[in-house]
Amino acid sequence: MSSRDASRYAKFLLSFPSLRALLSVNLLLELIISIFILVSCHILRRVPQTLILFFSPTLYSISIYEGFLRGDRILTLRRLLALQSIQEILYTMLVSIGCLLTFAFGQSPCSTIFFMISIGVALSSFISTLVMLGFLRRKTLIILTISLLYAFLQSSRWLILSLILVESWIKIILPLATSFSLCLLFSFTVGLKWEKYSSKNPLEIFKAYLEYYLNKNPEPFETIIEEMSSKEDLALSLLLLIPQAGESLSIFGLSAHFGPFGMIGSSSLPSRLIGEFENNGLRIVLLRNLSDHRFNLPSWRQVEKIREKMMEALSSAEYLEECRASIIQEEAEGYCITAIRICSYCIVLLSCPGYSVEDLPPEWLPVFSDIVSRHGLTTLIVADAHNSIDSSNWKVSEPNREILSRLLHNALEILKKVPQKDLKIGFNRIRPATLPEDEIGPGGISTLVFNTGDENHVLILIDGNNMVSGLRNYLVNNLKSLLNISTLEIITTDTHLLTGIRKSRKGYFPIGFKTGRELILQSCLESINIAMKNLSPCSVKVWIGRVDGVKVTGEIFNIFENFVEYCDRVIRILFFAIILMNALLLSFL
Repeated sequence: MSSRDASRYAKFLLSFPSLRALLSVNLLLELIISIFILVSCHILRRVPQTLILFFSPTLYSISIYEGFLRGDRILTLRRLLALQSIQEILYTMLVSIGCLLTFAFGQSPCSTIFFMISIGVALSSFISTLVMLGFLRRKTLIILTISLLYAFLQSSRWLILSLILVESWIKIILPLATSFSLCLLFSFTVGLKWEKYSSKNPLEIFKAYLEYYLNKNPEPFETIIEEMSSKEDLALSLLLLIPQAGESLSIFGLSAHFGPFGMIGSSSLPSRLIGEFENNGLRIVLLRNLSDHRFNLPSWRQVEKIREKMMEALSSAEYLEECRASIIQEEAEGYCITAIRICSYCIVLLSCPGYSVEDLPPEWLPVFSDIVSRHGLTTLIVADAHNSIDSSNWKVSEPNREILSRLLHNALEILKKVPQKDLKIGFNRIRPATLPEDEIGPGGISTLVFNTGDENHVLILIDGNNMVSGLRNYLVNNLKSLLNISTLEIITTDTHLLTGIRKSRKGYFPIGFKTGRELILQSCLESINIAMKNLSPCSVKVWIGRVDGVKVTGEIFNIFENFVEYCDRVIRILFFAIILMNALLLSFL
């Protein structure tokens, strides 16, 4: 699903301010409507008691909540009053338009204004019924009954005034009936559309999403996604570096994607695993093999399978006879390859700093692994650096696999000729308080220094989702000029823990979007210096295997996004259909 998730369709209801502010807004809108009506319809001045009708909707909203919705964790009183605010704003706009039409064309003010009010009754009833269908976790028949009662009570002021002014109730009841009928049509239409994807009720899926979004409870939504997911066997590998001084460092490579968003599924996997492993005295770095959103894990239950396999890998990894390494970096035409050879094993980092790029496709993984194999090495990890996105327009380009393949071939040819040297390893992880928490996750900045003889090779891993274009090159060039570094690559974890942020146009902030370059540079510099001080000779263990039968989401979130867009189109069509139908029907009455 897009990081600008489905919450945007109910943003007003999800983020409106306090109860006191809502009550004040509603009463103010009701007062404005009453003034418009009194000015336009002189007959009401003879019946001042009718003024009380204009202030009845707030009382009705509170009564409906106390009678039917009290204790509901989704459609709270605050959100119900926010719904009423939308309706009052709609009525205010339509009454204003009616007044303008009266003055512009000299028509009868009462009939013109009540024509617009009748349209408002239809639209507001349609909106309120849709909201209750989406928000209330009850049987559909009960929801429809509550929504019909709510719509009738909210429209009762217009029904009474209609009897006083135009001596007809049909102009209010008819719009109510048409809007309710079209809501039933909407439910039937979207249900029919969803049947080809799943037997699950689409409203139940939306309600489970709201339970996560509003109450921070991911369990119902994860359960539904998990039921719709399919099983895959995911590649997992481990390079365990054991320094003579300090704690061991586990570098894992995993063919999974760290999404879809927030706390759902594997979104928080990189930083959460860090917390769990380091609480047990284990240092861990998790690199993402080439993968995309099809390889999101649907729930933490599936992530637990990964964690258990990682623990098994740590206990069964095999020692290599020696710990010698060589590292080379090849860069051309906006692409960069970093090849890390440790004995007969190889870690490959793919970077596209000259382009705006999203996830490199998992279909490329066998291609690069085959290139490594043809050079007599065993592929350990082929990681996507995920370090360049154009945040000015969010346009992405298709990366050129042939150029990356050629660079990898050249790098491996050079590695054949470069003698391997004894390896020293240094590691540091920092989480500077000065870095924004909605841009850089709890995993902070992790730095690995590989020292081979008189050369230092640095890998910096930042816990975030991509990086603004140009920042990677800025950091690499400045850090190389400040420190004695032979090769340097900066990659991101691609965590989606911070995805789904309302204030961001794209739903997330890539690294460097909010934070100044100099601040990130200083944080990286601090981490590298500490890691270099921790350099120590090490021994090495290796493990390569798979995690069998892990559920992944596949195309589920693309289906969700397409379905939400379909529902959006249907709602817009029905919205205009309500206006047109009621305008035609009312013009003949």
